[in-house]
Amino acid sequence: MVRDKELEIRLQFLEEATEYLNTIESGMLGLATAQVDNQQMDAVLRAAHSIKGGAAMMGFQALSHLAHRLEDFFKVLKTQKPAIDDELEGLLLTGVTRLRQVISLNHQGTVVDDQWLDTYVNPVFKQLEQRLGEPIPGDTTHLLEEEGQDMVSLIFESEVEEYLQRLESILADPEKPQLFTEISTMAQDLGGLGEMLQITAFMSLCESVTQHLEANPERVEEIARIALQEWRRSQAGLLVGLDTLPSQLNLDEGAVFFGESEVPPNLTNQIEDASIENLLEQILKTGIEIPHPEQPLSIAESQSDIQTTDFKPIHLSVPSVELVTHTNRKDTQENTVRVSV
Repeated sequence: MVRDKELEIRLQFLEEATEYLNTIESGMLGLATAQVDNQQMDAVLRAAHSIKGGAAMMGFQALSHLAHRLEDFFKVLKTQKPAIDDELEGLLLTGVTRLRQVISLNHQGTVVDDQWLDTYVNPVFKQLEQRLGEPIPGDTTHLLEEEGQDMVSLIFESEVEEYLQRLESILADPEKPQLFTEISTMAQDLGGLGEMLQITAFMSLCESVTQHLEANPERVEEIARIALQEWRRSQAGLLVGLDTLPSQLNLDEGAVFFGESEVPPNLTNQIEDASIENLLEQILKTGIEIPHPEQPLSIAESQSDIQTTDFKPIHLSVPSVELVTHTNRKDTQENTVRVSV
């Protein structure tokens, strides 16, 4: 089952790589009769970069290497703007064609051997290197600030999303059809994805789901709902680039572990020693309102106790986050921190 899913993902990547090549080919057509368009060349660079990174992750090393070489040639075109004649345009388009042939071989499961590369591919890239040379490092450091579509994001937006939507539909069904089998299979398949993508915390989370199912089969619905919540949190964390992800479930204590640190869902009683950086990260994960770490938690007994209210914005160097100090002007003061994201 896991191997089938891995094969499906690899084949899906090859389809995506073909679309990227279409983008590259469109950018190369007509270069001999027109100037290099920077915006169009940016799209070409991102496409080549995406093929390079995705192919390396999926184990298509020849494809990754050739995409890397093409990417270098495109950097030269953008930064050095050499004269482009019909011959050079033809060589660039031939290079794209050779990558298409490599993708076709990968799709068929055929090994891309050195003899084939030496006969059909390397001569074309050698001529391109003679015409264009190598990119100058100082000229290219700014070219790929946006790395193109990350393969991890692609998989979590598509493959993982399909699993989570299926689990949501099962839990919404009053009869919960085949819930134990479904959640067990999902944990195994998603764990396989985590292993393939080398996301240790996500893989550990899936293993934890399996362990809880084996130890507590009578609590399958509870496990499934918590697993869905934490898989969703992992998905969101990966898509926004959080450094810590849920790594295991703890049903008895009602806690979820993030990497090696335990972070209970209710943080309000455990923030006295939190740094502002950790506090903000926890807020972004949970979306809850957290008391000011320098004041004990207290709640006004009634709205009539509040006479006047000041809201003083405190701007920190954290994107998209504003802390607002709410001070109750009376004999007794309360400070809370509200966060808007």
